Amino acid sequence: MTTLNRPMPERPAAGRECGTCTACCSVLAVAELQKPARWACDHLLCSGCGIYESRPQSCRDFNCAWLRGEIAGDESQRPDRLGVLFDFFFSTAAKKNRFVALELWNGAFDEASAAAVLCEIAASREVELSYRDGTWRTIGTTVKVDQ
Repeated sequence: MTTLNRPMPERPAAGRECGTCTACCSVLAVAELQKPARWACDHLLCSGCGIYESRPQSCRDFNCAWLRGEIAGDESQRPDRLGVLFDFFFSTAAKKNRFVALELWNGAFDEASAAAVLCEIAASREVELSYRDGTWRTIGTTVKVDQ
């Protein structure tokens, strides 16, 4: 069961690692590199990050919800395999906790495995869906998150 009613750890969970997943390199904006959201990073190579040792602080600080152990399941739930990158963070702009699901390819939210994870999470909290085409939709129930 996926539970997200507590602050998430800042480090990867035991036994979880990015492996060959580079989903965050393709969908997240990186201000230090002037990389817009939904664009592959110029430093992304077939083998992973080409500047890993000198990557920007925002890249160093980011750990997706699966990596942090907040998304239940095995490697089949890893973002590059599920088609969804999950993030849970406190938005200083909105002054609230946000749980965001970013679609990695068109239709990923509708695939059975991703839809099941989204349904489970949305049963207990609000989930902001960011579609591959740049549109947004919110599903689920708003639940207060302990800080």
